[in-house]
Amino acid sequence: MDKTKARHTIRIKVICCLIGMFSLQVSFAQYQEKHEISAFIGGGYSSLKYSVDNGKHKLGFGGTAGIGYNFFFSDYVSLGTGAEISRYSARAEAGNFAGSYPTNDGEEDFTFIYTINNYKENQYLWTVNVPLMLQLQYPLFFDDHFCYLALGGRVGFPVGSKYKTTEIAYTASAYYPQYDLLLTDPPSQGLGTFYGQSYSDDIDFKMLFALSAEMGFKWMIADQFSLYTGLYCDYGLNDISPEAQNMDLLIYNKEQPSKLNNNSILCSLYSNDEVVKKVTGKIKPLAFGIKIRLAFRVPDALCF
Repeated sequence: MDKTKARHTIRIKVICCLIGMFSLQVSFAQYQEKHEISAFIGGGYSSLKYSVDNGKHKLGFGGTAGIGYNFFFSDYVSLGTGAEISRYSARAEAGNFAGSYPTNDGEEDFTFIYTINNYKENQYLWTVNVPLMLQLQYPLFFDDHFCYLALGGRVGFPVGSKYKTTEIAYTASAYYPQYDLLLTDPPSQGLGTFYGQSYSDDIDFKMLFALSAEMGFKWMIADQFSLYTGLYCDYGLNDISPEAQNMDLLIYNKEQPSKLNNNSILCSLYSNDEVVKKVTGKIKPLAFGIKIRLAFRVPDALCF
C-alpha cells in the first residue's frame, strides 16, 4: 500500500509539474505574441462637412486603406498606429449669386460684374493619415473571439485634391466708370451669357486632425490570424479650408478674355444686397462606414 501511495503521489507531482510547465509555456507564448500587424480596407460616407450660403451641401462617398501595427500590453489592451490613405468627396449646390470687382482689360480699368445660376461643384481630397488608437478587447461567450473598441485620433496630410464643375451658366458684363458705359457683349471678350461651362483645378487644403472611433468583432480564424469586422467613424477637429481665401468665383482673364477662370466655391466670395460673404463655412472632414482588417500576431523572436 505504501508503494502504491508513493507511486500515486509521484504521478500527481509529475502531472502537476507538466501542467505547470505547459502553463508557463503558454503564458510565455502569450507574452511573446504582443506584436500584431494588419492590413485593412474600409468605406462608406467619407466627406467634407461645411455649410453653403444660399445653397446646400451633399455628403459624398469614399474610403480608406492601409497597414497597421498594434502592441499588446495584455490580451485585452493594445496601442495601435500605422499608415493609411483616405479619400473624401463632397458636392456643393448653390442658387443664384453675384459678384463684382475692379480689373483691367489690358488697356482700360473697368468693373467686372457676373451672376451665376444653379452652380454645382464636386470636391475630392486624398490624404495620408497616421492614426494613434487605444484598443480594448474582451472575449465573447464562445472561445477565441472578441468584441473590441478602439478610440483615439489621426493626423492627415493632403496629398491630392481637386474640384470640378460641369454645366454651369453665368452672365458677365463690364462697367467702365470713366465712360459711364456698361457692356454686355461681345462673347469674345468674356461678356454675355454662357451655358454648359466646365472647370477643374486643384485645391490647397490644410493638414487635418480628427477624433476616431472603431468598434466591432475580432474573429480568430487561425492560431496567429484574426479577422476584424466593425464600424468606424472619424470627426474632424480643425478647419481645413484652403489657404487662398477671399477670391471671386469667376476671374476675368485678360490674356484670354473668352475663357474665364473659375475658383472653387470653397474659397470664394459673393455679394448679396451689397454685402460680401463667403460662400461656404468651415470645412471639416467627416467619415463613417464599415472596416475589415486582417491581422497577424508576430512573436518577439520574429521582431527582434
